[in-house]
Amino acid sequence: MKVLVVAVLFLAAAQAKSVADLDLQFVHKYVTPNPRHTAEEWEAIYAAAEADTPENTTGLVLGTVPQPEDAGKVFVEPADRIIAGSSAALGQFPWQALLILGGSGLCGGSLISNQWVLTAAHCMVGINSYRITLGATSRTAAQAGSVTESARQAIIHANYNDNTHVNDIGLLHLASAVALNNHINVVKLPHNAGNTYAGSAATVSGFGRVNSGNNAVASVLQYVNVEIITNAVCARTWGNSVTASNICSLGSNGRSPCNGDSGGPLVVHEGSGYTLVGAVSFGVQNCPANHPAVYARITSFLAWIKSHSGVA
Repeated sequence: MKVLVVAVLFLAAAQAKSVADLDLQFVHKYVTPNPRHTAEEWEAIYAAAEADTPENTTGLVLGTVPQPEDAGKVFVEPADRIIAGSSAALGQFPWQALLILGGSGLCGGSLISNQWVLTAAHCMVGINSYRITLGATSRTAAQAGSVTESARQAIIHANYNDNTHVNDIGLLHLASAVALNNHINVVKLPHNAGNTYAGSAATVSGFGRVNSGNNAVASVLQYVNVEIITNAVCARTWGNSVTASNICSLGSNGRSPCNGDSGGPLVVHEGSGYTLVGAVSFGVQNCPANHPAVYARITSFLAWIKSHSGVA
């Protein structure tokens, strides 16, 4: 499978400015809900798409570098409580990446190894410089132990479609490997590609908008608990904008990812740690309450991730 590979250089001028000084332009895919299929019709579409998902084919050259044993483990347990979110503590989401795109765009990402960050493809289109901050919960103040890296390589899924949002996933290869510690660590990738996670409690985090009524973005990393819903339920809002390679969530009282959270992690608690099951892809403009958020489904891209990053 071919991929789009972009070599990127970190701009010294952007590096010299603090994130607080930047005129941030949050990134988000605005999509008009269009339920063109019933849930029953969509189930048939889903089944057909599952059978034809490229990532399920054989013959790919897979990576052989395993994740560390403590992948997905956190050092501060999250409380049971973005829009309507709570502020995160240092070490609570050690895989969270803050991405500044081209000097001003704002997105999120997930550290999946000491050299690779996973994000959304739509955060990467047309971008030639990346500022990737790890180990921080503050967007506006320097924090001891955090690191900021550039990217030596950006990989956008070759079949990403900016109109239909299909295959909205990408990888950033850090210019330098980062040291893993209590504040910077990797999130575990799913081991069961057949798990839909429907009905599971999940958590989404990011530095994006905190209020659907204005454009203010978070100064402190926010998180919120949501529920993963079936794609058939999600299709009641999104129709065939949702495909087999998407996963959806719905939060109570308007809890939702929003502009600027794109590419960020949706995780579920499994065993003693957390598993990355989604990367924020799209939602309704201004993130109104009671509308599902849509993510790239990580289980659909495990082979793609392995073949391009070597992360198994």
